[in-house]
Amino acid sequence: MASYLYASTLLCANKLGKKPAYLFDTHKVLPYFSVFSEDRLRLSQLYQYIEQQLEDCLEQAQWSLQEMNKIPIFLGSTGYVITDCEARYCEDKSLPNPHRLTHISDYLAQKYQTQVFNFATSCTSSAQAIYYASKMLKQNNCQRAIVIGFESFNRLTFEHFHAMGLLAESFDYQPFNCQQEGIILGEGIACIALSQQPNPQFRCELLAEQSLTDNGSLTNINTQFLGELLQNICHIGGIEKAQLNAIKVHGVGGISDQTELEVLQQYYPNIPLLLAKPQLGHCLGASGAMETAWLLQALQQKQKISMLKNSQNLTALETRLANGYYLTYFLGFGGSNLGWLLDWED
Repeated sequence: MASYLYASTLLCANKLGKKPAYLFDTHKVLPYFSVFSEDRLRLSQLYQYIEQQLEDCLEQAQWSLQEMNKIPIFLGSTGYVITDCEARYCEDKSLPNPHRLTHISDYLAQKYQTQVFNFATSCTSSAQAIYYASKMLKQNNCQRAIVIGFESFNRLTFEHFHAMGLLAESFDYQPFNCQQEGIILGEGIACIALSQQPNPQFRCELLAEQSLTDNGSLTNINTQFLGELLQNICHIGGIEKAQLNAIKVHGVGGISDQTELEVLQQYYPNIPLLLAKPQLGHCLGASGAMETAWLLQALQQKQKISMLKNSQNLTALETRLANGYYLTYFLGFGGSNLGWLLDWED
């Protein structure tokens, strides 16, 4: 059996905004990719956003809502219910009892009468959701699947990253640039439809996927593990690295950028690089779904997209993406690293 990206929807920021940080009783305004008009999403509001994206994705795929009881949902996020908890706290309301990460999946399972699988693996949460959805399709455990990645602003995560000195203060966001001083976070929702059959309008096959846990550090990536991961994906996909059209990198603007560049310069010195985060921000656990939707839509709509010429000569080029192979990978705290090879043809 095969696995194909079939349709996608993406709710992301139109432009870079800002959020105040209050660390140590100081007031500092930091860049942030804001999407939602609400400062803190209550669960009822989050449900509305998720339902809209899911049902828009079904419409794009021309799948019936009545078929959802046969289509499992794979849910990936870092924040899950944290934003709702903060909203309740600000309103002097008690937390849900019992308090569970699975509130959202329980709601979706009831509404759509289907199985919902949760993934909470830091920044790779929704990427892992795509990975496992693809595996289940290939193993014939389901014929179609829906992946949802979502992230919304919460004060706990924002102040925590700020306290660790990880957030950028400059509004010019250029990961892989030696002058970049940190990460710019973002929020949003993406929905991905996957199927054992290709979309009649295009073919976007998940030709190979690989997950490799780096157990050397909780926060930093290891060049050996990353190099092994990327080489394994190409090997499983049966292609040579020279056949790649481009690589969609992780590229957050932090200290891990240098490690990525070292690996890319060693193994893929002449392959163009795609950076999604300057357009979306680093959306944490939603990144996998959001960046996959971003790439799929760029391919479908033949958009001109900015990419780096290669890992040595970091010159940004505006170009349309051609038919061929695209390697994409995601990295997360705790050593959760994975990626896949897309074979695109319109």
